[in-house]
Amino acid sequence: MTSPLPRPLPALTAALAATALLAGCSAGPPDQDPAGAGASPSEGDAGSPAAPSAGPAGPDLPEAADGTDLEACADAECEVLVEAGDEFAMDGTHGVDRFVVDAVDGEGLGMSGFGPGIELSGHLPPPDGDQPPTFVMNGFTITLVAVDGSTALMTLSP
Repeated sequence: MTSPLPRPLPALTAALAATALLAGCSAGPPDQDPAGAGASPSEGDAGSPAAPSAGPAGPDLPEAADGTDLEACADAECEVLVEAGDEFAMDGTHGVDRFVVDAVDGEGLGMSGFGPGIELSGHLPPPDGDQPPTFVMNGFTITLVAVDGSTALMTLSP
């Protein structure tokens, strides 16, 4: 005979999900120190860009204007390095409150956007040639600039 789980479990799950969303967490290997964790106060100064969550970008990946600062994307205007599992809150201007990077690999970039009553998703193939692939999500454009292994450089623009 099994007993039902206590009722507070859904509330705890929602609280943990909200904390992860607000923190701009990324899913990296379990043995990896999250960007800035364990750093001395002088290593994580506000003026210096955050380290990529997947480690240093490969040689084929250009530097991103906003580094890995996913909070810079809240207004749908940024250039960031991302990896699968990254997510960030958006200001809702385009009907999207949360943006999730579903996949980054040799197949390109998979992403989802969530808002009140909507769930949008798309996929961009790896860039090939002069014109990088773009995807319009509810009024803002996602451009896949480059992919190197499990890290991608993407831009959001209104």
